[in-house]
Amino acid sequence: MKAHYIYPLVLASVASVALVPTARADDLADWLKIDGFGTIGTYKGNSDVAGVRTDQRQNVVSKNDWRFDGDTQASIQATLNPTGKLKAVLQLISKKDIQSSNKPTVEWAYVSYPLTSEFDIKLGRTVAPIFVMSDYRNLNYAQTMARPQTEIYQVNPITYQDGATIRWDKKVGSGQLQLEGFFGKTKVSVSGGDVDLSRVKGLSLKWAQDDWSVRGGYSWYDASVIAPTVEANIKTLSALPAVACTNCASVIAAVAPRTGITATISTLGATYDNGLWIAQAEWAKRDTNSVVIPAVSGWNVMGGYRMGDFTPYAGFSNFKIESTKSTLAPGAFAPAALRAQLNYLNASYMGTGDPSRDAVSVGMRWDFAKNLALKAQYENIKMKNPTVGASSGFQSYPTSMLGQSNGFNGRLSMFTLNLDFVF
Repeated sequence: MKAHYIYPLVLASVASVALVPTARADDLADWLKIDGFGTIGTYKGNSDVAGVRTDQRQNVVSKNDWRFDGDTQASIQATLNPTGKLKAVLQLISKKDIQSSNKPTVEWAYVSYPLTSEFDIKLGRTVAPIFVMSDYRNLNYAQTMARPQTEIYQVNPITYQDGATIRWDKKVGSGQLQLEGFFGKTKVSVSGGDVDLSRVKGLSLKWAQDDWSVRGGYSWYDASVIAPTVEANIKTLSALPAVACTNCASVIAAVAPRTGITATISTLGATYDNGLWIAQAEWAKRDTNSVVIPAVSGWNVMGGYRMGDFTPYAGFSNFKIESTKSTLAPGAFAPAALRAQLNYLNASYMGTGDPSRDAVSVGMRWDFAKNLALKAQYENIKMKNPTVGASSGFQSYPTSMLGQSNGFNGRLSMFTLNLDFVF
């Protein structure tokens, strides 16, 4: 469903709900509910060579300096007719984006209605229910850690889709079963370029009982990529004669399409919270037919323990590129510089880099007042292939494969101090 059809529907529904005769000015809470949340945060890397980000949908990095524009955000959500069947929800988020703008963006904009006591439908811009924390991915206050562990959430940067979501809730024994199906389209702008995602489709199954919750999902989509640096490399390579590169044109056509990319994402996660102990584990895998959006996998585990207002925690995570590397071959008359360039492009998945890594996180959450939480977090990261370089994602540093060493040993860290709030 196209966005220019969806938003008029949302606005019309908002207007119809707002004009219900029973919605009197002296009974505002019956038809309008306002919620807000946000974060005031700062973070710092420890390297003069490698920069770190808190969000791959930003272009700013910290190399060895304090930054205040990573997790920092302010958001507001309005729900019309919150106690009725027909609801309209609008959520705006102000956070630095890839254009270095803090202009508020529409994260959610949908109308929902229960078709039966067990089925409901949402039309508009809704959350893509892919990960354990998808429903509150931007609500840092609801998360134990400073942010979702990047090694798992880098698998899919999608936070919303424009279309429809149908949900089925069923009480089974002492547990609750939830099945969601969704379809639509969306666009994601990350540090490496813009990705248009059409025909996004997926299923999510969730089971919750007592202290446990388990969620699995599968989604698939078609994608097109606009990445200027990658496109420039590919255009130059495709024009090389066979004496310089024997197979550039054929290899690029086979392994590096920028349009008509197909991808699937499989996820599985579980959480445990008995009021004192907290645990979370999650795994995700993305398969594609292009190294421009490479096949990847990631996993994380996290555990914490509440001691009054304090919650110390620790997490371990891994991110790995799983695409098959290209096999660009230099020709008989290829100069040394071109041979080095082809070798680099093969190792870096056509210039997109290799951010494969392991990470360890430790931190402390302090709920020092109602609706306020202060979090301090330290992350130690080990890049698996530091000579290749990383040009996008959560780490950024140059390659050592083109004749000049980057001076990077693959180890870096990041310290975060965030104040999360809700109202």
